[in-house]
Amino acid sequence: MIEMISRKLYAAFLTSVIGFFIIPFFFYEFFGGYSLGTGLVVSIWTVPTLFIGGVLSSIAIEYHGENLSIWLSYLTHLGCAFICSLLFSILGFDLINTALIAFIYVTIFFIADLITKYYEERAKN
Repeated sequence: MIEMISRKLYAAFLTSVIGFFIIPFFFYEFFGGYSLGTGLVVSIWTVPTLFIGGVLSSIAIEYHGENLSIWLSYLTHLGCAFICSLLFSILGFDLINTALIAFIYVTIFFIADLITKYYEERAKN
């Protein structure tokens, strides 16, 4: 269980760093160019959400769905991200932008977690 929590936290950290640099590309048209300020503004909201809601929901998904296929697990993660997007849209944020950001962050998080899980299992053998 401790290995899973540390793996999820590591994946969340990698996702935060990668997302900080990738997200400004998706807002290129709105701000007239690549701006790290956009990455900072988006990260102010997404990083705490990722570390609290994302890590906890991912732990719950993996703990209760150990026999899920990779694709079903990914779809479950996307479902949780969409619910989180709906909550942010209630606060006044644009639903399409929050869903796009959630999709990007969940995809990065899921891939980082999958790769670290693969290397962790490979190191045990």
